[in-house]
Amino acid sequence: MSFNLSEFLTEGLISSVKNGLIQPELATVYAGNYLVKSLITQYQVTHVSDAITAYKAAQASADQTAADQVQ
Repeated sequence: MSFNLSEFLTEGLISSVKNGLIQPELATVYAGNYLVKSLITQYQVTHVSDAITAYKAAQASADQTAADQVQ
């Protein structure tokens, strides 16, 4: 079994955002830097971007639910 750096970086960015370890905007910057250095592919950058979009939507929904419960 070999180590896949691009997969490691991609999944690391996604899980870091989901776990609140880094801000989504910073993950986007990291993904862009990894792409420029050819450490990940454009497809993987898109995968990170899609995961960030889903994370932000879930956060907005949770925030709205919390606001509705307060009222």
